[in-house]
Amino acid sequence: MRREPTRPLANRGPDFDAKFDFDTLFFDAFRRVDGKAMLIGPPLLNLRPIFERMTVRSLPSGTLCSFHFFEMDRHARVIVDAPTDDHTLQIKTEAGQFEIAVGDSLAGIFAGRRVLLTQSRNNQLHWITEWARFARDRHGADAVLIYDNRSTHYGIADLSAALSEIKGVLVKVVDWPAMFGPQGIDSSRFWDSDFGQLGAWEHARWRFLAKAKSVQAGDVDELLLSRSGESVFDATEKSPFGVLRYRGRWIMGTSESTKAEADPSRSFRDYSTVLKVQPRRRFGIFPVDGAACMPKWSVVPARTPERAQWGIHSIAGWLPSKLLTARFSFRHFRELTSNWKYDRNGRVPFDPKLHETDTQLQRELALVSAV
Repeated sequence: MRREPTRPLANRGPDFDAKFDFDTLFFDAFRRVDGKAMLIGPPLLNLRPIFERMTVRSLPSGTLCSFHFFEMDRHARVIVDAPTDDHTLQIKTEAGQFEIAVGDSLAGIFAGRRVLLTQSRNNQLHWITEWARFARDRHGADAVLIYDNRSTHYGIADLSAALSEIKGVLVKVVDWPAMFGPQGIDSSRFWDSDFGQLGAWEHARWRFLAKAKSVQAGDVDELLLSRSGESVFDATEKSPFGVLRYRGRWIMGTSESTKAEADPSRSFRDYSTVLKVQPRRRFGIFPVDGAACMPKWSVVPARTPERAQWGIHSIAGWLPSKLLTARFSFRHFRELTSNWKYDRNGRVPFDPKLHETDTQLQRELALVSAV
């Protein structure tokens, strides 16, 4: 018995089965700040009828517990009303009986903090530390929560040690062994099987960040710029709904780049060429940048509706999070990657019709401390 994919066979590709998570039932079980027990994991899909008929007891008290399922985008939550003095859930189903330890809420670690949230695999350690220092110096970030997803170039202790050298920043590294999962075919089709990062975002929200002052979610190869110099954390906290969403622009490796694309010492400061805005009109009406990166967001966790879901490019089930602001724009560095998803290398000649020098990025980087 296992989870069965919903994607049609004709659209799976040769490596689909190797990447698909057939077997993980839950990523983790823990207490929320309200004391309820939460289990999070990939969507149950064909397994849901089995678990809808389950019985749950809280141990050691033996209390029979009520529970509620929430099936979400590539994700499932189970909320269990279990006595707060108990530490184990006993789940009995027609597929068998098993016990799950329930961990404590860790929201106190980041209470009142302005937190950078990311997932990473094999990114160079000096990229990660430079990324964190930029957010500290330009936006006032004072904490980093990073989910390390199966890195093989270094260990969790190495990553923690590198980040701990950054002054004024609280660091927590989570070992996240979940399979990332098969991605979609293009930007819009068959995004149905990549469970790992959505699981990390929900885990971060509920176990670590429920009491955080605000959170900026993004990737290590992205630096967020402000039009006016304001902090994205401050702007998010002051926004009407406690959420901001913004697009990005690609920073390219071109013939004018100062270091080779395979040079392990390359960093953010070695790039200054940005892909020019390519004006388009959506639906023939709304002006947009045809070359823009998919949006990212910042949020006040306590103001996120419970039924909403932290996604990669928006917060599902929450209309205000769909709005876009032009006050912020991130720079997405094409060559600062370990290429674990796909090969992003391959330089092009500098073309003034397509490229320009990003003078704002250069100014912002010059203001970032090296420690």
